Amino acid sequence: MKEPMIEVNSLSKSYFIGHGGGLGSYKRLSETIVETVAHPIRTAREIRTKKEIFWALRDVSFSVEKGEVVGLIGKNGAGKTTILKIISRITYPTSGEIILRGRVGSLLEVGTGFHPELTGRENIYMNGAILGMKRTEIDSNFEEIVKFAEMEKFLDTPVKRYSSGMYVRLAFAVAAHLQPEILLVDEVLAVGDAQFQKKCLGKIQDVSRGGKTVLFVSHNMPVVEGLCGRALLIDDGQLKMAGDAHDVIAEYLRMLSLFKGSNLEDPSVKRGGNGKARFSWIEILDEKDQPLDSVPEGKPFRISLRIKTDSSVDIDSIGVTFIDKMGRNVLTTIHTDSMNVTHLDRGHHRFSVLINPNPFIRGSLNLKIYCRGPEFQEYDTIDYAYNVNITPNLDSPDVLGKRAGAVKIPFEWHSERWE
Repeated sequence: MKEPMIEVNSLSKSYFIGHGGGLGSYKRLSETIVETVAHPIRTAREIRTKKEIFWALRDVSFSVEKGEVVGLIGKNGAGKTTILKIISRITYPTSGEIILRGRVGSLLEVGTGFHPELTGRENIYMNGAILGMKRTEIDSNFEEIVKFAEMEKFLDTPVKRYSSGMYVRLAFAVAAHLQPEILLVDEVLAVGDAQFQKKCLGKIQDVSRGGKTVLFVSHNMPVVEGLCGRALLIDDGQLKMAGDAHDVIAEYLRMLSLFKGSNLEDPSVKRGGNGKARFSWIEILDEKDQPLDSVPEGKPFRISLRIKTDSSVDIDSIGVTFIDKMGRNVLTTIHTDSMNVTHLDRGHHRFSVLINPNPFIRGSLNLKIYCRGPEFQEYDTIDYAYNVNITPNLDSPDVLGKRAGAVKIPFEWHSERWE
């Protein structure tokens, strides 16, 4: 039985966070020394109380097999990059262990592992040496690295003069071509242009086909699903779910509905805008205005929104955008008056939109809602305001399955004999 290339067992990582008392709390060194000598016990107690233990990771365990491309997804600050840094030995765990069965190449941050005073050529050889490669091995891959990075002109220029995009080009080319058995890739590909990103993703696929193992961190869900067979969902430093990339991504996007229920005044709801008008409630209703937990395919439904205003305002537009499990905008419906703005007095107001016909296929949809005033003033925007589950319609046979596409629209087929 083959052993996995990466084994992570009960991994935890903690940091101490200091809490200051604001700008007025800064003291001169002489004052600190006098206070410490005069009141040593009180000073020690104050130091302890100003430090808090923050757990970036808690008891995380998983394994990655040889030749697998595994996605690591989750919100910012969830602990994804911390995992990669521990695997790369940039930092060490508080507890737990990692077993690696191969040489590791990592691309975690722009310019990581590069010496700014050395040229691109010199950094290629230095990175190869760090990976434990002989000079002959680096020589055999050198031309391919330079060709992939498309940076022949700047090869003998110190990398401190490189742009962030140039850093990424050379760093990825080095990491992918110096033959590590395990490749770690963080969000840095977002820095490169679209053409180079496509090139990098193709290279990652080639690397995995060659038996190499890839751990890939990204917030781009279509890329994760297209590239990775499996995914790991990290949230609040813990492994929440592991499995098929399609299923894990769906769960992650469901979690992005940041509140329970329909109350948009919940403090956990993240929003933008100046607050002149704010959404206070959202719910999904059927045609008879009865609440729905889910919506059957093809059945009409209504999105009901309540808006609260503390003073009279003019509304230019209210919009609802449907976002699919890959983070793509599928449909936007907008309430607007092309002739006049809508005037709202102080108080509570209700708007609703009827989706009829319902074009969506089964699956999960996130709703983004926004309210704007004249001259594109942003009153309120909530990126993940609600999660709508579209369920199979038992009265309508599914002949296409996953091939059905993103939406269904009414259409008619005709046939006739053609002479």
